Amino acid sequence: METCLPASCTSAIAGSPIPLFAHLLQTLITAQCAITRPNQYPRDRTEEISSSKEPEFDFIVVGGGSAGSAVAARLSEVGSWKVLLIEAGEDPSPTSDVPGLLLQLQGTAEDYSYEVEPQKEACLGMRDQRCKWAKGKALGGSSVINVLLYVYGNDKDFDSWAERGNEGWSYEEVLPYFMKSQNCDPELLEKTGGRFFGKGGPLDVRNFNYTESRMQEILLDAVRELGVPVLDYFNGDRFVGFGKALGTVGDGLRANTARAFLSPAKDRENLFVLKSARVEKLEMDGTRAIGVQVKLKNGKSLKIRASKEVVLSAGTVSTPQILMLSGIGPKDHLRELGIEVLADLPVGRGIQDHVIWLGIQMSYVDEAKVPISPTYFLDAAYDYLVHRKGELATIGGVDLLGFVNVDDPKDPYPNVEFHNTFVPQGATFKMEALMNAFGVADDLVQEFTRSSLDSDVVFMGPALLKPKSKGRIELRSADPADPVRIFANYLTAREDVDTLLKSVDFVRRILDTEVFKKFGIKLRHVPIGGCAGTEPFSREYWECSIRHTTTTVYHPTGSARMGPVGHPDAVVDPRLKVQKIQGLRVIDASVMPDMPSGNINAPTIMIAEKGADLIKREWLRKDEL
Repeated sequence: METCLPASCTSAIAGSPIPLFAHLLQTLITAQCAITRPNQYPRDRTEEISSSKEPEFDFIVVGGGSAGSAVAARLSEVGSWKVLLIEAGEDPSPTSDVPGLLLQLQGTAEDYSYEVEPQKEACLGMRDQRCKWAKGKALGGSSVINVLLYVYGNDKDFDSWAERGNEGWSYEEVLPYFMKSQNCDPELLEKTGGRFFGKGGPLDVRNFNYTESRMQEILLDAVRELGVPVLDYFNGDRFVGFGKALGTVGDGLRANTARAFLSPAKDRENLFVLKSARVEKLEMDGTRAIGVQVKLKNGKSLKIRASKEVVLSAGTVSTPQILMLSGIGPKDHLRELGIEVLADLPVGRGIQDHVIWLGIQMSYVDEAKVPISPTYFLDAAYDYLVHRKGELATIGGVDLLGFVNVDDPKDPYPNVEFHNTFVPQGATFKMEALMNAFGVADDLVQEFTRSSLDSDVVFMGPALLKPKSKGRIELRSADPADPVRIFANYLTAREDVDTLLKSVDFVRRILDTEVFKKFGIKLRHVPIGGCAGTEPFSREYWECSIRHTTTTVYHPTGSARMGPVGHPDAVVDPRLKVQKIQGLRVIDASVMPDMPSGNINAPTIMIAEKGADLIKREWLRKDEL
């Protein structure tokens, strides 16, 4: 055990503040340092690279997140290629490896904590009336701080991509790239006959091994009573129903993409990693990308060349920022900032995001519930560290999802995803952590917390799967250190508000089931300061609640959208090459032409797998000539 106590482990923990039972967990995690083994990630080669007079690589991958980690690892499988991965963060912290501590990660050094611009239509109940976008800042990116849910979407999502001129992106064509990454549970493979899931890949995909409360089974019984399907698994050929989602988790640990893809590749001599390094802009030769300019952790700038391609995998926020700083973007916007225009493309335009409404609460008193023990935290920590089981091995019950079409119950494709969360009576710490993670204003946090004092609370948070509202990302200035301006434009399309209002009707149907009546589960009115003049549960109240308590599920996409060559909305072509530019691709969530009907981490990893394959096919053929 002595080998688990080096400074590398203890310092990593000390750098990750944990508000709840901090000293206990820091001590136990240090004692069980095998959770994050020292040197499990590729070493930082900043000193080696910066000491080179003219550093050059075959491929430069910008961003070591969900996509970039996979792209860099796959490209480095070709031993003759020198691959550089540049990441602005460091290695994931031990705290991030524990699924049950996910709410403690936002606002830390592993989170960019972007703030969107204020708007009058939404986010009115958030701090400063601004929604915030969490985004991972570490090797593994947002897969280090997300909710671990692994959901594809449905076949119609990807078939629509192909129908819009994106050849090669239909569901049947992308399914093998979902499966390629996966190391799925053998029981799941047996259930599905291997039709939808894969084995032997680097990414652990499993069910969580803990049930948050009896409420999960009560809710499933209620939807059965309504005739809504209860699914054994998602990501198959049925897309409407309730069930427990798969997660990127293995042996009770978060399976971030850095652990999955980069750890097995860490000893490859042709894979180089720069950490705590920010790409400021692309190096261009006319309209060809020939490298990048990087700001290193010591404050110095370094130019690095790419002989084959630069791959931007910096995500929906940073990818458009780098493109625009390099002269690739809307010409009028770039000229306003004095940036020379190399390619007039709709970079940063048309972004979409899944929004979730937190205002639907139900309350009940579970007479059979065992009161929270005074040793609750100690027991949970022991159960996790010794057995890798219990509440810390899961994500607080959020794995129970529901996909519903609130416009047409007979439609096989959903337009709302219900995120179901359960807060036991007296668990005010959980309510506060949940609301603070979303950035809810203090007065509303107090109201929500008060609701958990006298009863159990059930959130049925509907999220719009196909939002009509679209936003944009713009530069604040030509200085790479300045954060971008994010105009989310949530709920600016009336149809989005109407769809969320219809989700109340579905919740009312659940409340009317015999199962819910048996347990005395009722709708709870949440007082909202800005809605004081409305009658509780009226249409006016619900719409006001939507404007105040709707926020992001952290799924922004589409800031460098894929489309046919010459299409006015497209930034990249179906081979993910930036249009009008040579030697440059984008491989991350920003290329999605339309949102998938589910959480976006799995589709982002799929895009990385397919993008890396596209590069390999092209350049291996060229190298042979």
